[in-house]
Amino acid sequence: MKQRQSFLLVFVIIVFVSIYLGRDSLASFVWQKYRAPQVAVFLDRSNAELAMFIGNYYFNGVIGGGEYNLDIAEKAYQKAVSINPRILWGHYQLSRIAFVKGDYEQALAEIMKELKANPENLRSLYVRGLIYGYRGQAGDLAKAEADFRRFTFWAPSEWAGYNDLAWILSKHRKYKEVKETIATAFREISESKNNPWLWNALGVAELNLKEYKNAELSFGKSKQLAERLTEEDWRRSYPGNNPASAEEGLSSFLQAIDENLRRAEGQR
Repeated sequence: MKQRQSFLLVFVIIVFVSIYLGRDSLASFVWQKYRAPQVAVFLDRSNAELAMFIGNYYFNGVIGGGEYNLDIAEKAYQKAVSINPRILWGHYQLSRIAFVKGDYEQALAEIMKELKANPENLRSLYVRGLIYGYRGQAGDLAKAEADFRRFTFWAPSEWAGYNDLAWILSKHRKYKEVKETIATAFREISESKNNPWLWNALGVAELNLKEYKNAELSFGKSKQLAERLTEEDWRRSYPGNNPASAEEGLSSFLQAIDENLRRAEGQR
């Protein structure tokens, strides 16, 4: 009986808010009071910011404190761009979700829309570089290299741009340019010499250039730093990935460094 009365009370409140305040206010009410994202997104007609908030809650984990649901996030971002096709980060986030799902064509289409809607948002170049790097079609490596170079020029203090530029250059077997890229990162970014990803990238270049002693030192430094990483550190470095995969991702990274170190030591 009490359960039925509670349901009727909630129903009456929803009807009241809907009649007197409108669907957008009802969407905000449903989200804030009941954390019902599907209902809130369905009811939302013109509040693109609310849709973006819900999307971020279930994707980035920045607002949601670890909550992660790609399907809910995707629907929320789709609602946001349907309301305002030019909203900053809307198509960007849809691109990232498609990338995480492995749909590189959709990811590319969405990031192109973001660049068209918000050409000043050059962070899109980083995402597009990743898409080209993973898609692997003819000419994609050159496109990825160009995007990462433009991104590092635009954001010279962000280590991920240098790291992924080094990754693409290694695929091109441009190992001397990898060394130059990592040297630039070390010079431009304070504390970058405490970054295990950059040391590992440098070690890979040195190994392929047959600089085995230097490679061993670089991989040793990478291993030392990577062993200090926590799962929280990993999630911060890969905010679009499922937080539940952090343990596996960190473990795989450590194994890769160990394998690289063994290869370098075996050449002595």
